[in-house]
Amino acid sequence: MTSLEKAIITPIIYYDLLDRPLTALEIFKYLPAVKPEVSFFQIQQTLASSDWLAERIKTRQGLYFLKKRDGLLALRGDRLKLSQLKWKKLRTLVKRLALVPFLKLVAVTGSLTAYNTQPSSDFDLLVVAQSDRLWTARTFLTALTAMLGIRRHGRATRDRLCLNCYLTQAGLEIKHAAKPHDFHSAQEYGRMTPVLEIADGLYQQFLTQNSWLKDFLAVYPWSNFIGAKKITPSPFLGILRRIAEWLLGDRIGERLEKTFGRWQGQRIRLKNENQPDDQIYTSSTCLMFHPHSKSYQLLQVFNQRLASLI
Repeated sequence: MTSLEKAIITPIIYYDLLDRPLTALEIFKYLPAVKPEVSFFQIQQTLASSDWLAERIKTRQGLYFLKKRDGLLALRGDRLKLSQLKWKKLRTLVKRLALVPFLKLVAVTGSLTAYNTQPSSDFDLLVVAQSDRLWTARTFLTALTAMLGIRRHGRATRDRLCLNCYLTQAGLEIKHAAKPHDFHSAQEYGRMTPVLEIADGLYQQFLTQNSWLKDFLAVYPWSNFIGAKKITPSPFLGILRRIAEWLLGDRIGERLEKTFGRWQGQRIRLKNENQPDDQIYTSSTCLMFHPHSKSYQLLQVFNQRLASLI
């Protein structure tokens, strides 16, 4: 087994746990960090010629998957069609968020960015707020999505917004304390796709400040993700948002920010007091809410499966 063969089978195993076979291009995009750097042509050549890989994976219809997993081909097609519909719906929902004061960026994470959604899937969002108005932005965003009936709540998940990650303009780096820096997290944030960018260049700043992803990904950033799904904010909503920001930009706004922070901080502590500490993280620049996350179990199974196949 060569280092390149191991690198190629790594994303195949990882996405097999998510029931998704991969194209050669996807294998290249999701490849773990490997030295020396490899090209897409090298990936294609190795997939076609490696006896070691041929003993462990199959290929049909341009897709690569572990042996005895042929049933994933039809499932991929079904989820791809569903994901395309969900992308269209999400972009429609996100247009309304341009009204939220101090909101600077909305990006998508989770299964939708891999075109691997299920009918009950929600929309995982990462939100960036103005640095001194994190709690204010979260309050207005939560209120607006609740009023519109599009916020995930309890068992109501299908096609709803899951607001599970907040950052600020001054704190764009996802630190290890907030989220483990590992292959799973790198896949999640490597696929992250911006849909609403109110502050120009903010997504590019996110890429720069999260250079730790390059420790786990051979190809980062994935350039075709940068602008393909972005929407143009409504000028009318933009005017209303700027008026609200002006009204909340002085000492009254500062007092409200502190009030919202105390109120929400207490609610977060009470609501999540029985949840695992490693899935909830709050600071002045970052809020992470993954109380029912299966990330640790997924990574554990992935490492076991990888070890058994190599």
